Formats: sequence, structure tokens, C-alpha cells
Amino acid sequence: MKVVKGYRHTGIICKDINKCLIFYRDHLGLTVIQDFWDDSEYINEITGLKDANVHMIKLKADDGSVIELLEYTSHPTNLIKQEVYNVGLCHIAFQVYNIDKAYEQLKKSNVELISKPVLSSEKIAKVCFCFDPNGIRIELVEML
Repeated sequence: MKVVKGYRHTGIICKDINKCLIFYRDHLGLTVIQDFWDDSEYINEITGLKDANVHMIKLKADDGSVIELLEYTSHPTNLIKQEVYNVGLCHIAFQVYNIDKAYEQLKKSNVELISKPVLSSEKIAKVCFCFDPNGIRIELVEML
């Protein structure tokens, strides 16, 4: 039996949702499609929390893929440094129009970058990584 029909979105828990909004909207160019708060029974039931209050912002890329930023204001959290080789979500990849222009724009905006764009081993893409305000690795890929 097939369970998965397709990809829906990626949720990112934020220490500071406003800093993350600036990164994803202003630096990467995603479009805000929803911005709302939820303290309903629904959110408490699906998360297993009590008295949850969540600020959620959904952003869409040109291809329709969605990133959901979430800040649990009722349950403050700390940033956790995670190495690239740790088990779990280690990065999110976005396909970009022009990686060299994207790299320069992010550099001018003081976004932390790991490297300049590099040709992939299989020579089909140029790739670089940066960090979002939560320390999540963001892979930028320009298919050649």
C-alpha cells in the first residue's frame, strides 16, 4: 500500500521567527502565503503539548514548494548546534536561478556562507551552503 502521495512542506522551528522571515523572504526571495497564530485544541492535540501558542509563517517558492516557519512562543527553545554528519535533518536544498548572483547577494547581506559555489562531483550542478538564523544548513543548487 502506498502511503505518501507527494511532498507538502518543511517545517522549521525558529528561535526568532522575525529573523528567519527576513532570511527566507528577503534574502532567498520566498513569498509569504500565510502568517497566523494558533493556540487551538488542534495544535495542542497534534503536537502533544499543553497551552501551546504558535506563530506560523508559510512561504512559497516559485515552483510551489513551501517552507513553514514556527515559533512556539509558549515553549521557548534554545538553538542546538548540529554537525553536518549528525543523524536527523541536516539541510534543506533550494534550486536557484543563478548561484553566483545568489552567493554575492547573500554575502552582501552578511549571511554566513560555508563556501563559494562549487561544481558538483558529477558536474551537473553548482552548489554552495549557507546558514539560516537558526544554524540550519541551506544548500543552494543551480542545475547546469
